[in-house]
Amino acid sequence: MDMRNVFVIGLMGLSTCYMATLLCRHKTRSQRLQNSKLSPKATPEQRALRTILMLMSFFLLMSTFDSIISYSRTILQGNPLPFCFQILVAHSYAAVSPLLVLSNEKRITNLLISMYEKIVL
Repeated sequence: MDMRNVFVIGLMGLSTCYMATLLCRHKTRSQRLQNSKLSPKATPEQRALRTILMLMSFFLLMSTFDSIISYSRTILQGNPLPFCFQILVAHSYAAVSPLLVLSNEKRITNLLISMYEKIVL
């Protein structure tokens, strides 16, 4: 990994930590205001935090794969296969991350399932 990638990933990690602390602080303040007990159902803050952490983890994973493939491209300069894999990895984050966000929204998931059932059945 070059220094630019390390800097961007570090910046992304800092912003993730900042958003996580804001969400946790908001959750404790809203619980104090509502004077409610802990419920087994996930709060909107917890769902948002889970989505943020999933996106951050997936980005870190794809960035690591991209660096490994980039390194293997320098070793295997005549082979076009690592280049194809690098293109696939580079585009997979943009393709999969909206699906990760949508998978955490039960209303959207239920809507898509009902639309699929109407089309297929």
